[in-house]
Amino acid sequence: MTSIGDMDEFYVVCTNSLLKPVYVVTQYYGGTEHFGVLSLNVGNSGYFCSGDSERSSCQALPRGAIPYGTFKSRKSAVTVANLSEGKAAYKEKNTIFRFPKSHGAAISMGCFVVIQRSKDVIIGLSEDKLYQSAECLIALERYIISDKIMLFR
Repeated sequence: MTSIGDMDEFYVVCTNSLLKPVYVVTQYYGGTEHFGVLSLNVGNSGYFCSGDSERSSCQALPRGAIPYGTFKSRKSAVTVANLSEGKAAYKEKNTIFRFPKSHGAAISMGCFVVIQRSKDVIIGLSEDKLYQSAECLIALERYIISDKIMLFR
């Protein structure tokens, strides 16, 4: 996060630390204004979104909006799953990071991120709230920066 003006004006630029999926989040916050761009993909699956405080628009890539599956990073596995299948991930005791804090909040937000003790990552997405997934991806990157071991996963 970088400040560009007074305390109410800043922007966020975030890219993936893990190898797959590939994502880029760019957001600007200025007073009451907010707009951003988000892309997430693996090959020909994924999406591109743009939006502001009021509305957003997303476009799916040719093979579908959400690149479901498990992808190998260096030492970790990253699973992209449907949000509705994520309730079990919240009940697991082997998690070291969870965003948002509850599955109910994840449904409301439209995404979640769970990091297990094994350092494997689960990203849950909802096709009807793809633009909101930026919040979960930013939370994931903030955690990765705080846990230096994750930077090499």
